[in-house]
Amino acid sequence: MKKVILLMLTISFLSCGKDSNLITGNVSNTNGIPVENVLVQVMGTDLNSRTNAKGEFKINTRNRGDELIFTHSDYEMRRINLSDESQYSVKLIKRNNQ
Repeated sequence: MKKVILLMLTISFLSCGKDSNLITGNVSNTNGIPVENVLVQVMGTDLNSRTNAKGEFKINTRNRGDELIFTHSDYEMRRINLSDESQYSVKLIKRNNQ
């Protein structure tokens, strides 16, 4: 009986894992310099990540049709729609602080 329950739990965890897609990429400014600490979020969810010192990010999404939002206090917010790609390169525009 324990083996049957364990098998059923394993199958359910494996099927749940197929709902996620790993998206990777990098964020830089218009001069090509990596931007650290950019919040990368899947719109309408609590799924998020931050860029590292090299501007790289990794985030799991549930569907490829999701939209990613990139925010940083020094840059304008940017949105991109996800497609069949698994890697993205995003350029952020410096915020005009007048």
